[in-house]
Amino acid sequence: MSSTQKDVKKLQSAYLQNVEKLNQGFRLENKARRPKETPDFLRKSEKQRKTSTKTSQQHVSRTSTQRLSRDLTCSICLDLFKQPVSLPCDHTFCQGCIAGYWAGPGVPGQGGPGTPGPEGSCPQCRKVSPGQSYRPNRIVANIVESYSQGLLEEENGPGFRLREVEEVEEEEEEVEEVEVEEAAPPPLAPRCLRHHEELKLYCEEDQELVCLVCGISQEHRSHNLLCVQEAEQRYKASLNSSIDSLKAELNSALRCDREAEEEVKKLKEHTADLKQRIEAQFSDLHQFLYQEEKLLQVKLKTEERRELIRLDEHKALLCVEISRLQGALQEVEEQLQEEDPFTLLRGIKTLLQRAVVKFERPLLTPPSLCEGRFAGPLQYRVWKSLKGSLYPVPAPITFNSSTANPWLSLTSSLTCVRYQTFNRAVQDNPHRFNAALSLLGSQGFTHGRHYWEVEVHSSAVWTLGVARESVDRKGVIKALPTNGFWTLSLSYGVRYSAGTAPPTVLVLEEPLGRVAVYLDYKRGLVSFYNAESMTHLYTFRERFSETLYPYFHLGFLDKVHENEPLKVFTPKI
Repeated sequence: MSSTQKDVKKLQSAYLQNVEKLNQGFRLENKARRPKETPDFLRKSEKQRKTSTKTSQQHVSRTSTQRLSRDLTCSICLDLFKQPVSLPCDHTFCQGCIAGYWAGPGVPGQGGPGTPGPEGSCPQCRKVSPGQSYRPNRIVANIVESYSQGLLEEENGPGFRLREVEEVEEEEEEVEEVEVEEAAPPPLAPRCLRHHEELKLYCEEDQELVCLVCGISQEHRSHNLLCVQEAEQRYKASLNSSIDSLKAELNSALRCDREAEEEVKKLKEHTADLKQRIEAQFSDLHQFLYQEEKLLQVKLKTEERRELIRLDEHKALLCVEISRLQGALQEVEEQLQEEDPFTLLRGIKTLLQRAVVKFERPLLTPPSLCEGRFAGPLQYRVWKSLKGSLYPVPAPITFNSSTANPWLSLTSSLTCVRYQTFNRAVQDNPHRFNAALSLLGSQGFTHGRHYWEVEVHSSAVWTLGVARESVDRKGVIKALPTNGFWTLSLSYGVRYSAGTAPPTVLVLEEPLGRVAVYLDYKRGLVSFYNAESMTHLYTFRERFSETLYPYFHLGFLDKVHENEPLKVFTPKI
């Protein structure tokens, strides 16, 4: 608090100097001039402007002095404050005046200092102060002292100073070499709009700059005031801390932006990988279909050539017959053209024998391409041929009876399981589920891609998927990925969900009759499909490091209604 009072005292001293400048006018400094003659009309205009400025400054000075004198006057003795003190209500009086007022009727200022009166109230607002106390007001005391010194100096020599200023101005006006384009004056300090004083204080409550007169006014008297320099340092420190906080927030935002960019990069890489795999799969299909097409075309071409060769042989026989008939015809025509009758009749016997020539038609079997061999159910035949290229081929899954809960009954083929109302007498082992109505498949997977299907037509409560070999099989089981289970389930025939935490509810267009499970061990994928339409249902992503087994759970309805069985289905391709 002492440092603040010192700063305020410095401000008050500066304020006194400002008042003195306003009363005396501003002393102009002699500056270097460039040799240039100033026109008469410019010199007269400049003199009128200075005279107007001087008159305005004197008017502002008188107004500010009167307002400041009124604010520094005690309302009891009607004189400037002497040892000013402030009551809890923030009204200020002379120490002697308030003490005399509290002491009772008498001359103001005659009461003992600090002696409370009968009521201890404020003479201005009549508010009774608890304890009838007051506190010295150092700020007002310093301002009164500065104001008094200013008045004293003004009374001692204002005329001399004014004459001195006028003489200096006249000497400057008479200088012949004057600079028309003067350097720009230094920026003026901002002033209060109400009192036209320099803004040298900062009010923390109203968060605004105020002058010294505002600081002692009723509006700001009870507020916490700081000098501009101290307020600047304090708020600069606050802004520096805000900068640190904003930098931290900016770094967090930039980090999130980098993470988003990484996600975009991962998405693009994943998309490119899936695109490449799709193209590879269909490329294999295209290659297979292309080879099938080419093979069938080669067979068709071979059959065509065989038939063409047979037709060529038939045409060769026809050419021989045609040539023989043409020869006989030509010989007869030549004999008919003979004019000598003796010559004609001499060889008529032989000629008649040659004229009776018969066409020996070669045997021809019509060519035929087998329609059924090259057409027919072509797509079905190709699909049949395609089954040898399918991967993965549906796996023939069977149940492992040594892992089945004693309340579960298996068929002899180990492909159907149902809940039974009595407990089978089976030997317990570490691999058997003893509480959950669950069991595992016999086939374990440590690599590659695998696919199998399970019939769930009539079952109302079931869970199926894959499980790690090391899953807990005793007691109550939560089939969650954190526990080594990746599953799909149906609850009481009404809600399909994926085994996540919390469960992911699946909205399906139609009930599931057969569920397909796809496992890609290397890529860490477990996917579920509607096996009848191959509609995708849900996919888990995980890193696998141990053997995985098909997992099955048959729920319990109640004591009256038994749940329907689960059946492993192996498609016949």
